[in-house]
Amino acid sequence: MDFSKLRESMEHADKERETVIKDSRDVLKAAKQAIFALHRENVDEAKDLLAKARRDKEAIEQKINNPRAHSGSFKNACEEYAEAALFLHFQEKGELLAFSELDLTEDEYLGACADLTGELGRRAVILATERKAEEVKKIRDFTDDIYGEFVKFDFRNGELRRKYDSIKYNLQKMEQVLYNLEMNK
Repeated sequence: MDFSKLRESMEHADKERETVIKDSRDVLKAAKQAIFALHRENVDEAKDLLAKARRDKEAIEQKINNPRAHSGSFKNACEEYAEAALFLHFQEKGELLAFSELDLTEDEYLGACADLTGELGRRAVILATERKAEEVKKIRDFTDDIYGEFVKFDFRNGELRRKYDSIKYNLQKMEQVLYNLEMNK
């Protein structure tokens, strides 16, 4: 056996993995900043940050030769990017951006959809403080639709199952916000 070639291959894969981890932080940071900008209703800034995140994501994808590198930090960055894109699309169109519109794995898209409900919950609270009950209801109904789709899956005990459970919590939080709005009319 030629262990030196095996060692070289593993060292190369490890260097690639480290580069992907570092570069993934840039995608994650830009996507998080885009979400923050959307909560502040700064759509132009959010679009610029989302475009940067997309460019950085695509640059990483061009470099990846090792299938194992398309997990961990990069997967998390892809989900955060998708969450920001989904949130922007909802803010602009009031609908869910289709899976086919994003270059993601199924798990990344579903994870982003689940995480989106947390951002929608935050948005609902902001709108409730402004007494915009109808907009809060739209967000609650939209989240309920996402939950209805997730119910159809058979998630095992894993990350998607945990995220699925968080949708239920986010939906309950929105329902409580709406209840409080009604009670304080």
